[in-house]
Amino acid sequence: MEYKTLNNGVKMPMIGLGVYNISNRETQRVVEDAISVGYRSIDTAAMYYNESGVGQAVRSCGIAREELFITTKICDSCYTREQTLRSVDDSMRELGLDYVDLMLIHWPVGNPKVMWQTLEELYRQGMFMAIGVSNFYPNTFPKIVDGAKVIPVVNQCETHVLYQQRRMLEYLKPYEVALEAWSPLAEGRHGIFNNPTLIRIGDKYGKTAAQVALKFLLQNDVIIIPKTTHIERMKENIDLFDFKLSDGDFQAIRKLDTGRNVTGWPSDALKYKPDET
Repeated sequence: MEYKTLNNGVKMPMIGLGVYNISNRETQRVVEDAISVGYRSIDTAAMYYNESGVGQAVRSCGIAREELFITTKICDSCYTREQTLRSVDDSMRELGLDYVDLMLIHWPVGNPKVMWQTLEELYRQGMFMAIGVSNFYPNTFPKIVDGAKVIPVVNQCETHVLYQQRRMLEYLKPYEVALEAWSPLAEGRHGIFNNPTLIRIGDKYGKTAAQVALKFLLQNDVIIIPKTTHIERMKENIDLFDFKLSDGDFQAIRKLDTGRNVTGWPSDALKYKPDET
């Protein structure tokens, strides 16, 4: 496993398992399978309704807690410190863990500044090893960083070979904020697994189109959290460290970028206005 050192010095695995849309009943088995084949980072959220399954897997997997990196997210529209604390308490109770490695604000709803100030407070108390955001773009990201005492360590956004987030990568550089990709395989849309460019490049290295797509993100210094419930896919998605894409490969994949997202979630493709709220 390769790790990225975040802007607060914490090391985060470059590959994790996303558990979006996995039932809580199935989550424990899925996470245990992932950990058994080498995953050390698991990404959940309050709105996934499977935090308790993640927590159960962490406690039963046999791996020391400090070797695992657990992320969850606040999804409530919190406007006050008290509301934010309740949302955090709910997640911590569901997880059943003493601390969370990374707590994110899931999206810019409620009062992000108040939510962030509350997370800063809890971070200083040691409840989280790091704090960050998800789905924040140039119209909302300043609401977090302007006047912040703690800069987010990551911004988790839809990112994949069809939507490579070049603008976001450049935007985050001055803040030393890492980009983390959700849906790094574009939810399998637009024939990504049968893309001729990805297949051709994969054939050179004995890799699948999916592995090439994920490797491209890693080489672009993007953290990835591909989701799967199948252990063979888990093994495939983590088997990315025995090859390196050439400059020619990289440039060929660059041409796949449409500049548009595929999931329909808000993004910088919407051309935010500077004064938009």
